[in-house]
Amino acid sequence: MKTLLLYISLLSVIFILLIKSMYYWPESKIKHFTFVFTYSDQFVEAMRATEDAGYVSIQWHDKSHQRDESSMAWEAGEPKYKKVVEPDLSKIIGPYKETGLQSLWLQHYHGAWLIRKAFSYKDENGTGEGIYAFGTVNPKGVCLPNTQCVEHLFGQWHVIKN
Repeated sequence: MKTLLLYISLLSVIFILLIKSMYYWPESKIKHFTFVFTYSDQFVEAMRATEDAGYVSIQWHDKSHQRDESSMAWEAGEPKYKKVVEPDLSKIIGPYKETGLQSLWLQHYHGAWLIRKAFSYKDENGTGEGIYAFGTVNPKGVCLPNTQCVEHLFGQWHVIKN
C-alpha cells in the first residue's frame, strides 16, 4: 500500500512538472491541446464576463514590472467597433489573472470568440501569430485565401495559424 501511494505521488509530481513546462514544448497540436485544456475554464469565464459587460473585444496586459496595466475595450458599433474610454476590466480579468497569465486579447468575431496573439510560431513562411478560437469557426472568414489554417483541438476549441 505504501509503495502504491509512493508511485501515485511520484506520478502526480511528474504530471505537474510536465504541465508547468508546456511553454517550452516544441510547437505541436499536443502543446496547444494541453494549454487550452488547462486554461479553457478561465478563457470561457473571461468570454462570458466580456459579453456580460457589453464588450465585443478587450485587450489587457499586466505590466508587472511597472505600476499600471494596459486595458482596452470596444463595444459594437457601426460601421466599426467603438473604443471604450477607461474600461473597467476587473471582473473580466480578475479570475483570469489569478492563473498567472499576464495578457489577454479577446474578440467576438462572426459567432466565435478569438483569443488573439495567443502564441507565436515559425513555419516556412516565417514567424506568425497564432489564435485560439472558441465556437463555430468559418475558415473563409479567418484564413488567408487558398489556405487551410484552422485545426480542431477538442469540443468547440480550434487553433488558427494564419
